[in-house]
Amino acid sequence: MPAGSRRRRDVDDDADDDDQRPRQRRTRESSVQEDPDPDPDPDPDPEEADDDGADVSRTGAEPTADQQLAKKLIRYAMACDYARQPIRRDGIKEKVLGDQGRAFRRVFDAAQAMLRDVWGMELRELPMREKHSLEEKRRAIKAQSQAKTSSGLYVLSSTLPPAYRAPAIVSPSRTPDAEAEAAYVAFYTLLTTIILLSGGELSDAKLRRHLHRLNAEDNVGTEPTEDVLKRMQAQGYVVKRVQRDVASQAHDALENTTWYVGPRAHEEVGPDGASGLVRRVWGPQEGDQAADELERKIRASFRIKDAAAAAATAAAAEGDDEATPAVDVSGADGGRYA
Repeated sequence: MPAGSRRRRDVDDDADDDDQRPRQRRTRESSVQEDPDPDPDPDPDPEEADDDGADVSRTGAEPTADQQLAKKLIRYAMACDYARQPIRRDGIKEKVLGDQGRAFRRVFDAAQAMLRDVWGMELRELPMREKHSLEEKRRAIKAQSQAKTSSGLYVLSSTLPPAYRAPAIVSPSRTPDAEAEAAYVAFYTLLTTIILLSGGELSDAKLRRHLHRLNAEDNVGTEPTEDVLKRMQAQGYVVKRVQRDVASQAHDALENTTWYVGPRAHEEVGPDGASGLVRRVWGPQEGDQAADELERKIRASFRIKDAAAAAATAAAAEGDDEATPAVDVSGADGGRYA
């Protein structure tokens, strides 16, 4: 065979080999693309697989139905207390539980646990509405066998220790305004203290005299005094009772108006908060004898029987002398949470 033809055959064979090699590479690349997620470890450890499954089950666990309802109850309670409206048992059943009214106790206890552990608060039941007039007391005596033992009204109250509820830490709410809120808290605390010092009731004439001395007969801050008193009635800080003179049958018979401490003021202020305000007004006493005399008068005025509790309240009140008394004058317990 001539040398030229032999060289051409060798060149043709080399070209065929070059064409086959890229085709083989393209075939291998296409096979890799068809299986983009190859399993690098076809035989995983069964113990590791079990552990991963357990972790997923723990992190992906959903709350129970009672826990969901408890969170809903907390949101409802905070919304009511933000507006200083009582948290009603009927409202909880209607707006939180719905058709699961029989689960009230379970959901309520779960919400209490969450409030205490997370928020530092708890739901406290307001006392029953007191019977002030003679007619109300007579009706209560007649219906004593059917009298209710529960008011069905609750408020949020702080469970923090007294050291963490000092005015320097718990400032007044910024809504609508911190100064207006502090003035309102000071005003209803002062009126509650005056009514308690007056034996639990105060005539309208005496109330007006006290307001005149405080320069609050017309306005409290930037609000008219009458509007503030109406708001205090609606929010349960004071109770206003108007009675006609039964001895006179005329249309122009005199009306006797009396003011009482409301259920919310009993819970948020009470004798402890009122005694704390009195200590702030009188200030530190010089000498043990003067301090003991003041404490004796405070216990007698507010009918505080437990001297140890009164001493603890006094110690808590003296713990922060530089604080503003208008913000927090609550004693050993109770008081608004914010």
